[in-house]
Amino acid sequence: MDYYYLNILDYDFTMIYYNITMDYYDITYFDITILHYDTTMHYNDIMMFYYDITILHYDYDIIKIYYDITLLYYVFILDCYDITALHYDFTMLCNDITILHYDISMLEFDITVVHYDITMYYMTSQYSILTSQ
Repeated sequence: MDYYYLNILDYDFTMIYYNITMDYYDITYFDITILHYDTTMHYNDIMMFYYDITILHYDYDIIKIYYDITLLYYVFILDCYDITALHYDFTMLCNDITILHYDISMLEFDITVVHYDITMYYMTSQYSILTSQ
């Protein structure tokens, strides 16, 4: 059985238009900037470690709060994993993640920098793809 190992290091991008409910705070819009993006894909899993996430435009009672959140561990599984059809552009629906013991669901976001598409980086040296029978 084939398996694929893909690795991406130091990828900068920005996610915007994020709908989320965290604890008692209702966040309707904010920006997330991921400064260090370290991803390992193995057996259809993606494991992400050590995110520096900056959230801007956090509106609660008309007060904007600027702070950092560190996401230490994040695992999700691709629905359709195929080395010839890696069209996963991070349009994730209902992927639960944990940030500082808060569970949130990714409902909608957009990648504003180069519109991240995994097939594009498959063609560059950013990926290290190992195939084993």
